[in-house]
Amino acid sequence: MTNDPDRGARRRLLAALVTILGVVAPALLLQSAPGASAASDETAVYDPTVHRADCDLLGRAFVDRLGCSRTRCEQGAVLWRRTYGAEACALPGAPKGYGFAATVDVRQCRALHRRWIAQVNYCASEPDRSTGTLFNAPQCVRPATVYVTLQESEGYDDECITIDRASELVEQSQADGASIEDEVALRSSTQCPYRPGHVFVDGACVADPGFHPAGGGVLMVGDSLTWRGSDELARLRPSFTLDGEPNRPPTELASRLAWYRSGHGDPDGLIIELGTVPAADVDRHDLSGVVRSLPRSTTVMFVLPHHELRSDPLVVTPQSQRVDGWMVDLARSRRRSCVADWPAYVGAHPGILQDGVHATHPAEGRWAHWISQQWGRC
Repeated sequence: MTNDPDRGARRRLLAALVTILGVVAPALLLQSAPGASAASDETAVYDPTVHRADCDLLGRAFVDRLGCSRTRCEQGAVLWRRTYGAEACALPGAPKGYGFAATVDVRQCRALHRRWIAQVNYCASEPDRSTGTLFNAPQCVRPATVYVTLQESEGYDDECITIDRASELVEQSQADGASIEDEVALRSSTQCPYRPGHVFVDGACVADPGFHPAGGGVLMVGDSLTWRGSDELARLRPSFTLDGEPNRPPTELASRLAWYRSGHGDPDGLIIELGTVPAADVDRHDLSGVVRSLPRSTTVMFVLPHHELRSDPLVVTPQSQRVDGWMVDLARSRRRSCVADWPAYVGAHPGILQDGVHATHPAEGRWAHWISQQWGRC
């Protein structure tokens, strides 16, 4: 093997810079295609796997023979989500967090009769939040062609309904002196289970004063890795509650578990896939405090995070290394706990990552199979 002192020096310099400056935000790292410049590789600028109809739903510009632009939006829209492989646009001046796509769970997206765009793992959304109801909406799956905007939050996501159902709810809204949006929110049997302490009775979702969570189930709390692989993992583990969100730091673990407990009680199993996203205030307690709050009977699986510095795959960010150590220590100190070594799997499968963090779209299924297998052995 040839000894390259310059490469060693470069590697030490990169490691020092990362240590001094901290981790670089993934949203900044992932704005262009890995391993190629926009000038030298058309895939850096266009995604040929996203067809015109889906490209339109994302608000992105489509160019014949090239595909869906990663950097340009259709006229009147601006780039909103820039992460490579998950680009989406929004309308100028739209409320924060709203765009042409939403990170609604794949199963819920389909239950709401909305279009699921598998190449980017998004649920098609209406970007104009001033519009209450849209007829013949492209975001809907027939026969549900009427798109009704709600809040795009858990239990109150936008929903597509049929013309007949819309007519019924218009009559009901007139009788109740309410809007059709209010009626959809009140009378959605699809969304009622996502509202803790509510029950669907006589055609309406109402609060249940006697509600007591029974407990049980398996909850997976993760960041963009979980979000991107949720459709593939849902097919393998349909009973799992998959709670993945882009750019989620470990500091949100406690609140996500609290949300689950409010509707389900303590889980029988908890899978924690966090630690890649930088957060200055992250400490060991963000994991240990949550784990200590669980019953001893709950099985916990820690998925070790992995975040390479894109300029050198051998340099891993300090935060992911730090969280790796915390997870290993916690798993050793607690019964019914295990570690899923994602960094080891990445190292054994070169090319599985597209940007040092996320699996390539074709490899998302491999990630899901690996998670399912690791859980089976935990």
